[in-house]
Amino acid sequence: MTKLTLTDLTVRSLTPGVYLDTKMPGFGMRVGKHRRTWIVLKGARSTKVSLGRYPALSLSNARQKAHIALGTIAAPKAEADSSTFSTALTAFLEENYKGRKPRTKSEVKRLLERHFLPPFRAIKLASITDQDIGKVLTKLAEVPSEQLHAFRALRAMLRWCTRPPHRFIAHSPLEGYKPPGQDKKSARVLTDTELKKIWHAADGFFGDIVRLLILWGTRNGETARVRRDWIDTGMLSIPGEFTKNGRAHAIPLLPTARKILNSQPKRSDYFFPARWDDNTHFADGAWGKLKRRLDEASGVKAWKLRDIRRTFRSNMSKLGVSRDICEVLLNHISGANKTELDEIYDRYDFLKEKREALAKWENRLAAIVR
Repeated sequence: MTKLTLTDLTVRSLTPGVYLDTKMPGFGMRVGKHRRTWIVLKGARSTKVSLGRYPALSLSNARQKAHIALGTIAAPKAEADSSTFSTALTAFLEENYKGRKPRTKSEVKRLLERHFLPPFRAIKLASITDQDIGKVLTKLAEVPSEQLHAFRALRAMLRWCTRPPHRFIAHSPLEGYKPPGQDKKSARVLTDTELKKIWHAADGFFGDIVRLLILWGTRNGETARVRRDWIDTGMLSIPGEFTKNGRAHAIPLLPTARKILNSQPKRSDYFFPARWDDNTHFADGAWGKLKRRLDEASGVKAWKLRDIRRTFRSNMSKLGVSRDICEVLLNHISGANKTELDEIYDRYDFLKEKREALAKWENRLAAIVR
């Protein structure tokens, strides 16, 4: 770290490194190859806290933010009190998810905008109580998974809102609030009879998504996002930015899956667009009602869509597919001696094995649902 007096002139000429201002202890700038970020050092361990980037945030405004962050002056009360939920939500999504996967930001945005923005849009953030939030969460009691994820998204936002330099509120109304549920690990594997009932009851575009889940063993969100331009020479490649582990996943297209994809209306770049917007994919939060209809039509009870993935893995083992290929088909990162380079360079070496395994499963599935 280099100490010097930060001025508008010196800031523009700094080379990569960390610089602390001699005029204001704890205030400085981190200069990288492509960006310059104002920082403050807080606490006994001198933890770096980012204030914003230069030149969008000027030197004088950065000093003002630094004083607030370091506690040498109080935040302007009138400005903090006037911050609405909508204002804070926009800032949270823009700042907290820089450099994060688009899918992560998209899901949090969906949860907050769908469930909390309508009732809280113009309300001052500081006036929202845990009772207000509880009323919203109660309405989601019939979809416990959605309820829990909505709670977590809001809790993360409100915690962020208490931190400097923004500090929209002094304390989160969800402090000490018990989560409305918890993640439940299931060991459910669907029987052949149940799989047959679900397959035949699955209809419409949602039914086609479910059938692809059965055929591929892919994750729900990845399947609902598949695009037409991801297909090339008989293979569907899901880019890493859309997968849970950040790694691309190649799926050889066999006849049954190809027939399902080809049957989708060509009104969007997505095979399964949102109901009211062809420019985006079928929303992650729109599964609940359609899933309940599928339960009624199939007569299969007490199962979750994620159970299909476990059922796929179980059937692969029954068909004699090796553990390594099973893990590749599920796009898992596994193997004691497997490195990141192996994942990059070996991914397409297993296409032959993947195609053979999926062909076995399509044939077996055809016998099950016949």
